[in-house]
Amino acid sequence: MNPARSPAAKLLDLVVTNEQTRAQWRAGHASIDDGRIVVPLTATPPPLIVDCPTSTFTIVARDGAGRARRFPDVQVAEVSPKRVVFA
Repeated sequence: MNPARSPAAKLLDLVVTNEQTRAQWRAGHASIDDGRIVVPLTATPPPLIVDCPTSTFTIVARDGAGRARRFPDVQVAEVSPKRVVFA
């Protein structure tokens, strides 16, 4: 039996900002899995978000319990056709 996920692991109204270029991506929603922020892709992310592997990002969102969350200085850990993972 899988334990119920915490509302804090669900992120809504997600905005990803490239700290070097200030480019923003309104990604919609994500989840936190094993300490990584996993953004499912419904469209291609903007190139300025994922093109430079050394870029850092700030992610702001509202969690499933309605609290404001901020994750500064994260980097892209994985990009696939289905998701972008930040760590």
